[in-house]
Amino acid sequence: MSKIKIKISLFLSYFVLAILLNTVGIVIAQVIDDYNVSRLTAGTLEAFKDLSIMVVSFALASFVPKFGYRRTLIYGLIAITFGCMLIASITEYWAVPILYMITGSSFALMKISVYSTVGLITKSQQEHTGFMNTLEGVFMTGSLVGPLLFSVMISISHWNNTYWVISILTTLALILMLFTEIDESQVKEEAKDSSFIKMFSLLKYPMVWVFILCAFLYVMIEQSFGTWLPTFNREIFKLSQAQSASFLSIYAGSIALSRFIAGYLSRRFSWLSIQLFYLVGAFLLTLIVLIQTIDLTATEQSYWYHAPPLAFVFSMVGFFLGPIYPTICSIVLSKLETSRHSSMTGLIIVFSAIGGTSGSMIIGVFSHNFSVHNAFYFPLIPIVLLAFMLIPYKKLSDKFELEHHK
Repeated sequence: MSKIKIKISLFLSYFVLAILLNTVGIVIAQVIDDYNVSRLTAGTLEAFKDLSIMVVSFALASFVPKFGYRRTLIYGLIAITFGCMLIASITEYWAVPILYMITGSSFALMKISVYSTVGLITKSQQEHTGFMNTLEGVFMTGSLVGPLLFSVMISISHWNNTYWVISILTTLALILMLFTEIDESQVKEEAKDSSFIKMFSLLKYPMVWVFILCAFLYVMIEQSFGTWLPTFNREIFKLSQAQSASFLSIYAGSIALSRFIAGYLSRRFSWLSIQLFYLVGAFLLTLIVLIQTIDLTATEQSYWYHAPPLAFVFSMVGFFLGPIYPTICSIVLSKLETSRHSSMTGLIIVFSAIGGTSGSMIIGVFSHNFSVHNAFYFPLIPIVLLAFMLIPYKKLSDKFELEHHK
């Protein structure tokens, strides 16, 4: 089993998934113009993706080990390649929701396989955490490349043709996976007992409950910023829509950068001290920017580099948030037996989706009833709560390891 080939396969698969998952907004704008569908209809594309992710991960997570991690990745890549070719060939709206149903379903199963495979190819919790941060860093890099790829293709061709390029990438990932062997013997025996109930049996452990709360809080924080930062930039810093979009890229890029750095730091320092440092940084940066922008009077600028310095600073808040999610996921997975990683990943996906939706909705409600500036005080609450929850999370995960890995 070549670990280098496996890692490259996982990186490329995750990179392609990130491009598809993080360009829905661009596709929504294009189908409204090209296919003459209503905004309400186009807006349902997010639901096709998100509901597919939740339903499939909830229903099938426990059965992935029985089917096989490598086989799941192969069939997922085949399905996505077919979906990309479909939307590239057929310029009608009905092909778009089909693509996102395929993408959401494939992502759910492939993420379960990817996270589970990490447990098979790493030997320690530090190595697991380091690789998880690097993997999620690659995912965020794909999130950056996706909009740029669409932008280039739209400028030189029709937006549908972007999917021919993506299908080439998925085909490359598929070929690489076909020639990559993954030793799944560690989970073969336990996989025979896979069942829907197996996922919920994990809830008997206090460590899992605390993790679920930590994951819920983190995704709530990240989605609060990720969804509403462009609105904050437009209303407070008076940036144009194009400028706000570019600053969101800075936010995503800062997340990717910090995850790559954390992949290195996690092998040398305690994960808890690193995460608390990042959370304190996120809290202080957010609070300082909010205080400095009280009654701020900004003027519209033609160029992004003329934007207020605080706009650049606030977009870098992602640097202090990036490593937290892959780290807390790595901790719970590395403490559990490899045969339970698929079930645990199913729980991760479901509760992460709930947390993300909650964060976006809460900021939306506050910004509607008060102002977008005041709404951004809300993320400070889950940041503090998460910092406090990480302490018992470490104690419970260490206790779990002592009790189950003697």
